[in-house]
Amino acid sequence: LTHTILGLLQQEERTGYDLKTNCFDRCIAHLWTADQAQIYRTLDKLVEQGWVTCTIEIQHDRPNRKVYSLTEAGKAELVRWLQYPQ
Repeated sequence: LTHTILGLLQQEERTGYDLKTNCFDRCIAHLWTADQAQIYRTLDKLVEQGWVTCTIEIQHDRPNRKVYSLTEAGKAELVRWLQYPQ
């Protein structure tokens, strides 16, 4: 899940909700399912590791949005993982 999320964030910054609904539910569910709790736990770990940053977008009519983006360290980890012989 970690490296899947890194790969998805490599494409563009996203919220946890975007990852769940637009990526996992619509594109990946036939191969692999991930629930919302798994995604947010993984995002928290990625932020702790410095591979992802989180910015909060203030919304006045809805709850604030947490937008996640890949850091340079996250990009390096994704490349390292992709190059590692499986």
